[in-house]
Amino acid sequence: MARFDGQFLQEIKGKLDVELLGVASLEKSHSEELTERATALLPGTKSVVVLGKEIFREVVALAGPSKGVGEAAYGDLLGPHDDYLNGRLTRAVHELASIFQRDGYGSLPLPARGCPLDERFIMAVFSYRHAAEMAGLGTIGRHSLLITPEYGPRVRLACVLTEAPLGGSSAVHEDYCTGCDVCIRECPAYAIQVPGESEAYSINKHVCRAYRRAGLYCSVCMKACDEVLG
Repeated sequence: MARFDGQFLQEIKGKLDVELLGVASLEKSHSEELTERATALLPGTKSVVVLGKEIFREVVALAGPSKGVGEAAYGDLLGPHDDYLNGRLTRAVHELASIFQRDGYGSLPLPARGCPLDERFIMAVFSYRHAAEMAGLGTIGRHSLLITPEYGPRVRLACVLTEAPLGGSSAVHEDYCTGCDVCIRECPAYAIQVPGESEAYSINKHVCRAYRRAGLYCSVCMKACDEVLG
């Protein structure tokens, strides 16, 4: 196990070409739901490794709520940018899973895009953002996006479930969401709502998806949040 210590993870982070890497230990987890979802996919899961790449601020700055018929939309550049980041992340989780596999630890790479979705609730079978929060990479804001200290909400994520007992990353004690509600005010679909007292966020996923399926690379909430955080 010595080869999978903190030094190994820092070294592999550079080799995998990712900006963020954190570990959520299920043995130390207080989230029964996250543990159940991980072990449903890989019964012997002991650790979840979360990898992240930065979404360029220059691309997010072009996001807009709508466009006229036939009009060029600068925000459409987010789609190809996402495709590139998702491809790099998916390759990275497969490479990391292969390393664990060679040492005899069963591992399951979860791609940046294409994780199975329960269409009834628009809910992925495993939440990368909640795993990332547990891994100490950031906290979830009112727009339901992960907010990191390095890049704000501008991150894409992918995960590796593994039987390797890696130990967890340091927990985040600071809430990076300022509660300014700019994401709620700026959402063009009115899908984001003020959360209840015991909620971190409240979002109508069906409305959000319907708006995005109208052919718009929205991400206005990400842009607004990033501008506030600077």
